[in-house]
Order: sequence, then C-alpha cells, then structure tokens
Amino acid sequence: MKIISLQLPVRLSEVDENLRKFKNEISQVIDGEDSIIILPEMWACGFDYRRLVEFSERTHGIINEIQDIINDNTLVISSLPERNQNKVFNTVYAVSKNGIAATYRKNFLFSPMKEDEYIDKGSGITVFDFKGMKVGLLLCYEVRFPEMFRMTAFAGADIIAVPAIWPQMKKGHWLTLMRARAIENQCYVAGCNTSVMIGKKDMPCGFSAAYDPWGEPMFEPAAEEGVYTSYADAAVVEDIRTKIPSFLDAKGFFTIKGINS
Repeated sequence: MKIISLQLPVRLSEVDENLRKFKNEISQVIDGEDSIIILPEMWACGFDYRRLVEFSERTHGIINEIQDIINDNTLVISSLPERNQNKVFNTVYAVSKNGIAATYRKNFLFSPMKEDEYIDKGSGITVFDFKGMKVGLLLCYEVRFPEMFRMTAFAGADIIAVPAIWPQMKKGHWLTLMRARAIENQCYVAGCNTSVMIGKKDMPCGFSAAYDPWGEPMFEPAAEEGVYTSYADAAVVEDIRTKIPSFLDAKGFFTIKGINS
C-alpha cells in the first residue's frame, strides 16, 4: 500500500485557493497502485475559528469534488469542519470513490489555542478496512495521548493516519512522539503536516513523518513543501508483532472496555 503525505501550504480562510492547489496535487499523484493520500488537518480553511461553522457548509461539496478526481484504488484522508449546531466537530473523512468509507471526530482539542471553545469534542475511535489494510484515524495533538493510539491499535489498526497542523518550533516533540507511537504499538504511523500555515502571521510547520512498525522512518522529514511517499504492508505488522510480542503481551494483559473486553 502506497502512503502519500501532501505537505502543502494551507491559507487561512482561503477555501477556493486551498481546494485548487490540493486537488491539483491529488490528481498528479494518483496512479494504478492502491494508495492512501493524507492531507493536513483542516487543510481547506485552516483554523479560522469564528468562521468554521460557515466553512462547514462547504464540507460535503469538497468531499464530492475529491471523489470526482480519484479512482477506485485511492483513499483520501481529509480533516474538515463538520457542523454541530452552533459549533463544529473537527472530523476526519476517509473518502473513497464510492463515498465516505469512515469518519473520526477529534477527541482531544488543543485548549492552549482555544480550540475547545469553538469545536465540539468527539468520542470513540475509528478503524476500517481499505484494500486489506486496517486503517485507524487520529489527529495532531492526539499524538500526545498514547492511550488513543493503543485503543486504535487494539481495535486492529495496521496503520494510523494523523493529519496535523504542527508548528516547526515543536518538531522535536512531533517526531519523537510519532516514532514512539509506532514502536509501542508495532504498527505504521503516518502523519501529514502543512508546510506553512499562511495567515496574518505565517507559521512554519513541515516535517510530515511516517514510521514503520520497528520505528524506522520511511522517508526523511523536511520543512519544504512536497509530496512524501512511503509503503506499508499489513504482513509486516503481523511479522514484527510475532517476533517481538510486546504488543500482543500488552493486549493479553490490558483490557480496554468495548474493544477486547
């Protein structure tokens, strides 16, 4: 399975420009291989909190536009605002040619930036199948919560996709935590960040990252705008978990209600 992170600029509130750029890049990377394309968190509008409800009205139209340009081999992981009365959820839509394969609403909101004042908290986890690969969905700040990754892995994820807008000044945390989540759960962890969040004051980001179940980087993280590609294989997850059964030992010892109880 090919995994593609589109590390492109996100322009605050400029939905049409963001949509044009990302659609163009999606069209260019699609081929005959089974592929998962991950986009940055809130890639279409950025975190313009006061307008998120307004922007949520465009979400399903954006999803339809993505469906129109992808093929049956492609899944697009896309974080967009989902309206919930006077607030929104930060929702990840897993978009296939046939429709929405799965959704995930962000559980842990980044309160230092007042995300919790404008966005409603989700609940639960999401794992689903795409072309024989079990895919889990989490978001950005949640990389700081190993419990979320453990729950998602216990539910069967071979790969956990993590859209993000993560500032470059904290890249050490991002890279360390992403790698740790892969090592401790012995699964693939792939994140996509924006290269820069463009607004009243630009915020450099970058350093999208993907790690295999050994915790080895699958490409060299960088600051620059670009397309970062790696490959995942569910059989590798099973093999590593068998050779060093730390994940299986944990699954046999710890109980997560509703998953392995």
